[in-house]
Amino acid sequence: MFTSECRLRVRQCLTVFLFFAMLAQVALAGTEAVDRQKSSSCHYPQQDASVDTEANLARRIKAEPSTLNPILMYTAVDAEFEYLIWDRPIVIDSRFRWKLNDSVAEAYTEAADHMSAVLTLREGLCWHDGKPFTASDVAYSWSRIVDERVVCRRARTGPDQLVSCEALDDFRVRFTFAQPLPTNRWNVNFPILPEHVYKAVADADPTLAASEISVFANRNPIGNGPYRLESWSSGQRIVLARWDDYQGPKPAFKRIVFRVVPDNNTALAAFETGQLDEMELSPQQYALETDNERFAGKGVKSRGEQWSTYYIGWNCGGASPFLVDPKVRRALCHAVDIQRIIDHVYFGVFTPSLGLFHPDSWVGKSGVDPYAYDLELADKLLDEAGWLKDERDSMRYKEVMQGTAASRVPAKFTLSLVQGSQTSPKVADLMRDSVRRLGVDMRTETLEWSVFGQRVYNHEFDAYFSAWTAGVDPDEAWNLFHSAAIQGGRNYTAYANATVDGLFERGRHCFPESQRREYYREIDRIIYRDAPYTFLVNAPALWAFSRSLRGIEYSPRGPINFYPGVLAWWKVNNP
Repeated sequence: MFTSECRLRVRQCLTVFLFFAMLAQVALAGTEAVDRQKSSSCHYPQQDASVDTEANLARRIKAEPSTLNPILMYTAVDAEFEYLIWDRPIVIDSRFRWKLNDSVAEAYTEAADHMSAVLTLREGLCWHDGKPFTASDVAYSWSRIVDERVVCRRARTGPDQLVSCEALDDFRVRFTFAQPLPTNRWNVNFPILPEHVYKAVADADPTLAASEISVFANRNPIGNGPYRLESWSSGQRIVLARWDDYQGPKPAFKRIVFRVVPDNNTALAAFETGQLDEMELSPQQYALETDNERFAGKGVKSRGEQWSTYYIGWNCGGASPFLVDPKVRRALCHAVDIQRIIDHVYFGVFTPSLGLFHPDSWVGKSGVDPYAYDLELADKLLDEAGWLKDERDSMRYKEVMQGTAASRVPAKFTLSLVQGSQTSPKVADLMRDSVRRLGVDMRTETLEWSVFGQRVYNHEFDAYFSAWTAGVDPDEAWNLFHSAAIQGGRNYTAYANATVDGLFERGRHCFPESQRREYYREIDRIIYRDAPYTFLVNAPALWAFSRSLRGIEYSPRGPINFYPGVLAWWKVNNP
């Protein structure tokens, strides 16, 4: 169980709001029986006159979403919209449990042999345009997700384990699985498109992304969730309006207004002037800039543990001759002074990362030995890898075969950063000093988010700085490190290890959780040794909330991106 420093909790009667004293509590559990579990309704205290049901919620996003087509989404910003515009039959709650969404589904029954399951939808569901939402939409969406012409960076992992998805009638869907897997119940949790909209789109453009008709559909989504898109002003804001015909529990906010604010300082100023109701805080803002009267007049700051890791990804696929050898990557791990980074960049708020799986997940600690900051050992590893210093300039070189001839190649790499980040350039500056002392030339490039994402996806980089939040099941790491995910998945580093592939296969086929745990711990140990990533820090959720907000809860994904998440928030009159 986590206990965060701050907490906002839903109560039947509103209690006194304690200034600077929110405490979020999340009980983290492993897998459990799920067929009879249903999602909690996202109710606010509807009988309380102090609840403002005409209020708007002003939220900050750091960039625009890449798309509002749910099967094409892959960024953290994209995820902000998933449970708002679309309603899925299956949801993930604050404790990372699988649950039926009783606003959409009546039942989910898996066969005794784990080779098939039947999902029963509620009757009378419809899309925002009034067209019926049926089992045919579910089956059609699966067919688009597994179509190789559609680039589904996230959505395909899981549904690709199904042999078929067929509508038995308007309300029942039968999933047939390729194999009996403990993850099959997660594999049917995929986003759903309106068939009546996208069938015509797919006929004109099978990629769902490359034509004008696709761009229009993806920017003007027809969903089935509690909010519908009202407007999208590029580079400025996206407005969602409460859908009055939604058949599930009505959310409290009349509108949710997403403001695009890339810069943290600008966002904090907007929060302090009442233009934002919530925002994620940088470590510096949390530690140094939110203990003053100006901030206190508008809100409170809050901290909750989440399973997020900052890392450097190294291109293992040969684009950079310097980075192919695991010894080189291990040397670079030893050249990163993580404690100094925590102290000087993250103001002591973050903690060192110990690998792929968060220690609070059910996989737990795998027993890896952290990479100590040790330039002598890094020097030795680079020597062993054949990258030797030239006394004339103190830089390292190696004779490398390029085509049919050998050439003298310098030890160098470029670290790609996302534009707008205030902390990643500081991390890079601290790294550059150590790496230079090893005789390695490190440079940086700063890229706009969409360009950064495309280059990483295409493996067009030496190294990149990023972050990721662990999935609900360790099998989701398949999409990051299995060799099958190099093309079309999120194995951006092009990492390939046959032993790791085999362990992922065993973990995917094993039902006893205790045995699965050992497979994933071994995966963690091997990946930590091979170092396709340099795992830097675990980042807690650091947030600012308006004093008028209630109903906030934390999860391993922070206060958002789970169910009900934002749908359970509300505002009070005159807090």
